[in-house]
Amino acid sequence: MPQPRRRRIVEKIEHANTFTAQRTVLLAPDKFRGTASARELALAMREVVEARGLVGDVQPLSDGGEGFVDAFVGTRVMVEVPGVRGTLVSAPVVLVATASGLLGVIEVASVIGRDLLPHPSAHEAIVASSEGVGHLIRAAAALGAASIMVGCGGSATSDAGLGCYLMLRELGGLPVPVTVAADVAATFSGARRFAEQKGVGPGDLIRIDERLVGARQRYQNEQGLDVELVPGSGASGGVAGALIALGARVMDGFGAVVNEVDLASRMERASLVITGEGRLDAGSLEGKVVLGVAAMAPAGTEVLVICGSVDPDAAAIVHDRFPRVTIGSLEDRFGHADAVRHTRACVMRLVDEHLEVLFG
Repeated sequence: MPQPRRRRIVEKIEHANTFTAQRTVLLAPDKFRGTASARELALAMREVVEARGLVGDVQPLSDGGEGFVDAFVGTRVMVEVPGVRGTLVSAPVVLVATASGLLGVIEVASVIGRDLLPHPSAHEAIVASSEGVGHLIRAAAALGAASIMVGCGGSATSDAGLGCYLMLRELGGLPVPVTVAADVAATFSGARRFAEQKGVGPGDLIRIDERLVGARQRYQNEQGLDVELVPGSGASGGVAGALIALGARVMDGFGAVVNEVDLASRMERASLVITGEGRLDAGSLEGKVVLGVAAMAPAGTEVLVICGSVDPDAAAIVHDRFPRVTIGSLEDRFGHADAVRHTRACVMRLVDEHLEVLFG
């Protein structure tokens, strides 16, 4: 091929790639707990983006809690397993084809999540069992998963993972290699700090302490590992620690998703990244999705963070660390009632307003 012609073709390809990048918006929100899932929000954002002639790259995100399975593309199979009260619940297993076989993706929250026990009595909170997680792991393996990734966050339990541990130990342990994607970096004893959020009464916290101490000793005696030494072992009321004791490896939930969905290279191809969560506060600064996305964004890439509500102190910290980040609050813009009742519509409007500013 003559050199001038080849050069023109290369220039056209480079121009097309540059144009696509300039017109691509990566849509990567976390869930808005109690009002909208990450996938629902990402798809709503795409409607607005594509209406303006832009390219919407949809990628729901999670830190390991509710909606973890929505971040993965694969075959979804619903199975019935014991829930937080022991009665059967329907939970998803997403089977993802990988070079090393099927990866089964599951989440603790779909089995024993706080949404499944929204207003527990103190007694319900203290007796809530994690046994169903063990059943879901076994079900994923039975469906052909060669390895399993467990989104570990958002549980209603504070049983130190004993329900899950005893069920799996009785059947010989983990059926396949397991990775725990933890939503917090808390050590095993740190699970106590989340117990009251799950309905455990102040007077029962000493029981939680005793339970965690006893389970830690049991895991060390039976498996030879002190789970207290492993960051993230306190996730899901200690379920992470129970799985680690049985041989699972642990990583932070956001990092697990980022690696599996190739988020870094997709950011490189986008001129704008939109992320968000239900509330931006101090907790958002502890390894959660929003800060993780802001930290990953390439220099020169705009980042829009949309949240249901925003704590001003947390917002100031984000702005200080990442000057290119714009933060939008549904509550500030539309009022609390509309932000809660019409979350999807409010998000779409805020996205459209931002696109108008950036792209005209």
